[in-house]
Amino acid sequence: MKRYVFFFVLSMISATSCKKSGLDIVEKFVQEVKADSYYYEELPDFNIRHIDALLAHAGDEQLVGRFPWPPYSSYYPGEKEVGLVMLYAIEAIRRPDSEPLRGVHIYDTNDPERQVALDDVLPLYQKWWSDNKGKGASALEKLDPLEGTGLVWLGTAVPEGL
Repeated sequence: MKRYVFFFVLSMISATSCKKSGLDIVEKFVQEVKADSYYYEELPDFNIRHIDALLAHAGDEQLVGRFPWPPYSSYYPGEKEVGLVMLYAIEAIRRPDSEPLRGVHIYDTNDPERQVALDDVLPLYQKWWSDNKGKGASALEKLDPLEGTGLVWLGTAVPEGL
């Protein structure tokens, strides 16, 4: 009997450790971005399980200058809100096999001069996740939070002339 209890406790510790380390990757990412000390070009190895934790930080309006930025992109938008960096990470999770995002920047194709604010985009992602949480990766990839708004991430289908 003691052997079964020991194995049960050991398996519970292992399961808790795995779950905790999955969330730790988000917390580490958030801490590094907020401290302006994220020196990597790529995002951490996030997946759908991380969207809740990333979305929890998506309302953060702190401006930062260091965040994931693809090495092939010559455009750099300057400082961005921590929350927009989190939405960028969610977008990368949502569309892993699509054309690469070129950075933490959103354009308004209806008004190219407009500076799109975090407040314009966050409610769209919150509603998208509320409506689609629990769906698989292939379904989420087809469900664009920005669809029909004229807003697009840098690197997605931006009409010529922008």
